[in-house]
Amino acid sequence: MIRMRRFVNRIAGNTFITLAPVIMLALVLGVAGDVTTECATAQERVAGPASKPKAKWKAQEDFHSVLAGTFHPMEDGDFSPVRKRADEMARKARLWSRSKPPRGYDAAKIRPLLVQLEREAAEVAKLVAQQAPDEDIKQALTKLHDTYHAIAGECR
Repeated sequence: MIRMRRFVNRIAGNTFITLAPVIMLALVLGVAGDVTTECATAQERVAGPASKPKAKWKAQEDFHSVLAGTFHPMEDGDFSPVRKRADEMARKARLWSRSKPPRGYDAAKIRPLLVQLEREAAEVAKLVAQQAPDEDIKQALTKLHDTYHAIAGECR
């Protein structure tokens, strides 16, 4: 019986020692979780409640895929993608400009920017068709890229 009691005490003692770090970690993480929650709540008080993400807009994604495929190579000095895809980019801009925004978008804010984007994409295509110098295309494509990001900011 005494041997059994020592065995149980030894197991119980080892179990407590083994669980002590786990319990401490759980307490620390629990406190950190409370702090994180309080910080998020404070941010919401300052910035307002987080809005739900808006629905995807396929026409926007289609345009962006072409823009990204032309603008980023141009940044590295490669103008061949924009020269090859300028007409496609202008078509995608026209389709996006004339598409109906999904629910949750402020069409009154976005519509004038989309009209501007369509004009700027047509200008890039015109410059490419005229075989304009790279610098002229770079300026027009950069302006188009900036307009896209103004619209994308409204779409968040």
